[in-house]
Parts: sequence; C-alpha cells; structure tokens
Amino acid sequence: MRLDDQVCSHCGRELTAEWVEFPPALQKKYGKGGEWYYHPCTPECEKKNDTREWELMRRNARVGALKEKSGLSKRMKGYTLTSFKPYVSPAAARAMEKVQEYLKDWDENRKTGHGLYFVGDVGTGKTHLAVAVMNELIARKRVPALFVTVPELLDNMRGTYNAPGRNIDEWMDSVKNADLLLLDDLGAERANDWVRERIFVIVNHRYREELPTIFTSNTGPKDLAAQLGERTASRIISMCDWISLEGEDYREAEVRRGL
Repeated sequence: MRLDDQVCSHCGRELTAEWVEFPPALQKKYGKGGEWYYHPCTPECEKKNDTREWELMRRNARVGALKEKSGLSKRMKGYTLTSFKPYVSPAAARAMEKVQEYLKDWDENRKTGHGLYFVGDVGTGKTHLAVAVMNELIARKRVPALFVTVPELLDNMRGTYNAPGRNIDEWMDSVKNADLLLLDDLGAERANDWVRERIFVIVNHRYREELPTIFTSNTGPKDLAAQLGERTASRIISMCDWISLEGEDYREAEVRRGL
C-alpha cells in the first residue's frame, strides 16, 4: 500500500501518516480495510492553515455572490480565457494578447476608467472574450461587474413609458455606476434620437466618473458616430482600447477543428 505525498500547506513539511484500520462493519460498508490518517503539523501551522482556508472560503463565497449579481447567464458564467481559442484566427490571437495586457494593467485601467471595445461580426467570439475578461476580474480581483445587453437595456427603459407605475431607477443606477460594466450588442438597435440619448446618458456618466466599460458591437469606429452620434462616439473612442475580431466565424472554426 502506497502513502500519498501529503505535506503541510503552510511550511511544506511532510506530514506523519498512520494507518487506521476500520472495524469489520466499516470495512464492509466502504469496501476497504482502513485509511491513512495524516497527523496535523505544529499548532502554529494549523492555525495559519485554518486562517488561510477560512479566507479562501470567504473569497470563493464573495466571487460566487458577485457572479450571481452579474447579470450573466449560466452559460456565460463558464466563459473563461482558457475556453477561448486564440488559434482559430490571427484576429483572435491578437485580441487575446490585448486582453492579457489589459488585465495585467487592470489597477491602472480601473483608476483611469479605461475599458475595451470589441468589434466583429456575429460569431467571431467578441462576446465570449469580453465576458471572459469580466469573469477573470470577478475571480481574480473580486470586481463588482454587471453584464447588460443593449436591446434589453432599451426594452427596460421603454417599459417605464408603457407601465408608468414601474420604477427601474435603482437598476439604472446600478448600470450607470457599476465598478465594471459590460454593454453587449451596442448598435444592434435601430438608431433614433431616443436611443442615442439613452445610450449617451449612460456612456457620458461613466466617462465623467472614470468607470471602466467593456463594449461589444458589430459597429466599427468609422461608423460609430453615424450610429450613435458624435458625442457618444467621441467618449467611447477616448475611454476604450479597440479590439477587432473581424474574420471567420469563431464557432464554425471551432467545429471544423473538431472542438
């Protein structure tokens, strides 16, 4: 019978093991004669290990709570940088490099309200990568973040006009003031004065308060002003790094590679 390689997670010292034989009833229940018991390390190490485990549990609980409030679907909560395949296209590889750079400089980006603007056709992976950035910041930095699709945002706003008793002020305040906001599908709605004004109010507030925002859109920088207006376009351009994912359909490329 071989001992597992068990060590103290604090000091790295190998733990002393003792074989504990089960009574006949437990041997029958578990289908084995016994198990190895690893004696605790020094009281000082055990105290530090307990503290570390407690802090890890609190951290995981905090991350879980943040994800529950993030507005992400069950599928999107599983989007990670690891699950994004940068080798499907040169554009995807360049996008991954820019994302890694953004995450490395997150403290400065957060301080200055610097965000990201992912642009590409349907299926190029822009939402996957944008959400992966958001999940990474929730997990690593415990950043309170909110995901909102622009069509959903505008539908909620229209609902207040159709149902005067409905109040979404608290939700809108969360959108405007989230530590990190991901606005998905910007420009998907047919632009009119009402749409442009609603988007401007959010973008302008976050621009003034230097709150980082991540956008995904099919609309490139040349067409942004025509779609959303000069005021909104100029603020987005100044507050974001642009990441292009133009190219072949990301999902189709994955299927062709047998992923």
